[in-house]
Amino acid sequence: MNTPIETRELVLFLSVAEELHFRRAAERLRIAQPYLTTRIRRLEERLGLRLLDRTTRSVRLTPAGEKFYERAKYAISQIEDAVATTKLVAEGRAGRLNIGFTPAAAFNVLPRLLRDLRKAHPSLAVSLSYKETAPQIRELVEGRLHFGFLRLPVHTRRLNTLVLAREGVVAALPIDHRLSARTPLRLEDLAGETFIQYQPILGVDFQEHVVSYCNRAGFSPRAAQEVSDTPSAIAMVAAGFGVAILPGWVQQASHPSVVFRGLPEIPPVVDLAIAWLAEAPSPAMQSFLDVVDGFLCAQQVRASARA
Repeated sequence: MNTPIETRELVLFLSVAEELHFRRAAERLRIAQPYLTTRIRRLEERLGLRLLDRTTRSVRLTPAGEKFYERAKYAISQIEDAVATTKLVAEGRAGRLNIGFTPAAAFNVLPRLLRDLRKAHPSLAVSLSYKETAPQIRELVEGRLHFGFLRLPVHTRRLNTLVLAREGVVAALPIDHRLSARTPLRLEDLAGETFIQYQPILGVDFQEHVVSYCNRAGFSPRAAQEVSDTPSAIAMVAAGFGVAILPGWVQQASHPSVVFRGLPEIPPVVDLAIAWLAEAPSPAMQSFLDVVDGFLCAQQVRASARA
């Protein structure tokens, strides 16, 4: 057999195989019975196999016909599934989104957004990867990530950004620190302490913000150690290397050897944003952006109610 079998031929054969009656199969397909009979005979000739045993009284599948029926039915189901999936992808209800996130997002808005996305589009798959802000920006520009949950600012016009949450800061202290039980804790109470700070390349904006408020409180923080990420800062505080001023989300990441105390003197200016390539979004990306819009609208409604 050199000529490929057409999908239409499989559909014709399946109808006969299921009805085991040419007239009923023709009525089901809304075609003329002689045409159906001819097409089935040509199919058998091309295969070089007898698929049906016919008599004047009955039609039966041969052993070869039974196997062909099984595989033909599977082939049609795969085609139907491909068509359905393609439609879902075109409508933004299926596909895969690659999303990067910082720890702040994992303890804040990301779980809620993914829950809303799953409820609205259960066939849309998500692949998550933990990354700091700088690698996320690089992979968003390169097209390896569809969305990034990261810290602002983002210094490139190739990305769109949208602020999702704004949080304050907290002081992280070893549990046995002399100030661990002090409530409220004032920024000036930390004068003379040694600080765990972010490396400048990763936390320059946040660190400058913290230092400026320490200066207003009358001191300049003395750095004991520099770390590349927040979990490392918490580990250093737990080990007794010093204290740290960290984004407020860390309160959700409890540690038995660390206590967190609010610092209301430092206003909430730590922005968590979602970023994506500044091009026309794919249907799947637009579906996620619609979920984000719904989340932000709900946030505004709740804020108005509280006001």
